[in-house]
Amino acid sequence: MNELLVGIVGFGYTGRLHLAACRQLPGVRVVAVADNSAEALSQVPSDLKTFRDYRDLLALDIDIVNICLPTAAHAAAACNALQARKHVLVEKPIATTTADARLMMEEAKEAGCLLYTGMTHRFYPEIREAKKRVEEGQIGDVVLIRDSIFESLGFLGGPAWYRSKALAGGGTVLSSGVHLVDRVLWFAGRVPVSVSGFTSNAILGGEVEDSAQMCLGFDGSCFAQITFGWLRESHPLLCDLELTGTRGSLVVHTWQGYEHRSARGVQQYTIYKSESHQEKVLVGLRGEILEFCTAVREGREPWPCVRETNRALRVVEAFYEAAQTGAVVALKGTL
Repeated sequence: MNELLVGIVGFGYTGRLHLAACRQLPGVRVVAVADNSAEALSQVPSDLKTFRDYRDLLALDIDIVNICLPTAAHAAAACNALQARKHVLVEKPIATTTADARLMMEEAKEAGCLLYTGMTHRFYPEIREAKKRVEEGQIGDVVLIRDSIFESLGFLGGPAWYRSKALAGGGTVLSSGVHLVDRVLWFAGRVPVSVSGFTSNAILGGEVEDSAQMCLGFDGSCFAQITFGWLRESHPLLCDLELTGTRGSLVVHTWQGYEHRSARGVQQYTIYKSESHQEKVLVGLRGEILEFCTAVREGREPWPCVRETNRALRVVEAFYEAAQTGAVVALKGTL
């Protein structure tokens, strides 16, 4: 197996997790980290090269650049890495706007390199098992979807840039909720035709939304509702996906397990036992990094492709328009 050499750009909470995940995968070796913070670089293991300017890292003979920066910095860093002929794995969301995402995709095509957005939820076992049951027809045709996430920013250490419009591009819907939008589209198996909803910053009072409600329509045959919330006080992390079909339903308790409800009753499946939240997140990170590295080795497009995951950003972008105007925004033909 050819060893793939990786450089990580950004060494905050997420960058540290990406390093831990890479170190658990055979044939993948992180050789350098870049961060403009001396304090962040002081936490980098001594066996790795460090740089204050990520452009110096791009001069190294590496295969992959793993971008873990604030969202607004993704596009410039990814384009520079692609121009240096490096494959790029960028943390979700891919960018703050679909215009930037398209620019990144054009740079990847021009460079002949792979661009991939990390979507850990696609690789969690509880979600993948539920998806398999849906594909096998165990709950019939999916007609209603409800998803939700409630999290206290304290569990992430409350990175300041999460609440900055200029750095994050949005609040709970974009920064963490893009995972939920992506998985709703995945389970629906089709693209939505409309989006509407509301946002508020009544909980934290910042410049980005800390709570929101999104409604998606899928050609009248399926509807989805997603609730997002950042909480001020300590609170259990909840992330529940409920799928109602013509023959039954499934409820996925992310980072816990799932329930299959049918005429036979309720069957409960527990995935995790005593793992910490970080250990659970690493399951998804290892999955996405392994998929990307395998795609690099095989010279193929990784799953899910960047065009598919970019749909979630387009939906979020349209949702912000809907929330601002109070109108239902049509999506048909735009995804």
